[in-house]
Amino acid sequence: MVDSVAGIQRASVPQVDKGALRIALGGVFISGLGPLLVRDSPVDAAATAFWRLVIALPAALWLARRAEPLPPRAKALAILAGLLLAADLVLWNRAIVSTTILEATLLVMIYPLLVALGGFLIWRERITGRLGIGGALAFAGLIIMTLGPVSGQSSVSGNLYAVAAAVFYSGCMLITGRLCRAYPTIAVTAWSFVGAALGSLPAAWFEERFLPTGLYGWAYLGLYGVLTLVGYLLINRSLGKLPTALVAVLGYGQPVVATTLAVPLLGEVPGLGDLAGAIVVVVGLVLATRPAKAAEI
Repeated sequence: MVDSVAGIQRASVPQVDKGALRIALGGVFISGLGPLLVRDSPVDAAATAFWRLVIALPAALWLARRAEPLPPRAKALAILAGLLLAADLVLWNRAIVSTTILEATLLVMIYPLLVALGGFLIWRERITGRLGIGGALAFAGLIIMTLGPVSGQSSVSGNLYAVAAAVFYSGCMLITGRLCRAYPTIAVTAWSFVGAALGSLPAAWFEERFLPTGLYGWAYLGLYGVLTLVGYLLINRSLGKLPTALVAVLGYGQPVVATTLAVPLLGEVPGLGDLAGAIVVVVGLVLATRPAKAAEI
């Protein structure tokens, strides 16, 4: 009898889909390239967001041609998620070039908290103790990473751009997460790209460097477009199988990826504070993704 009860308890423990977790981590890794690519983009901030989406859009629509079509309401919601994504990308890119990388990164990373809070308030999605503690630990690691010497000029407007970007991306993740649980990931991604491309165009159109010049500029944005498509497909596919709050918390790994890749790509060697913070982030993410024990229920 005791064994039967214990078996029922173990069966009721929510398990993390390891395959979906690996997919999410792949998306986080690709997303970690973002700050490095934005910094050296051949066009301005909003134009970078626009072209990466426009270049990715035809491939996304082609991949979605055989997927189950989205009903009108789901299609409208996917486009809305894309508009929110466009606002996030434009504001985030402007934050990167307007204020210090330290402040922009730290402020935009409040979005996992907003996603978790929104999921609880709107859909009563449960936040486990491990996820909460792991997320808090990962955010603490991020703060440690930003405690070193600061280069660049702080800007109030740039900081506000980062906070606004976090709010818009939170809304995008909440909507996309619900859609990807009910409809094909590629279809949701394709229609969200439609909204994102349309949403980023007005801001990009009036920038001084809207069009890339030369073969290198187009090749640069072409590569960025491919990485954009792959990254969002991986993230959105994981959203269909993992709690939205968990996928959001995994985003804390992006600065760790960016810091690591900056060594071979930009020659920026991290200090001891960066390394210590990165270790704390990784420990927090490991804790957040570990399955709960039966005794914790």
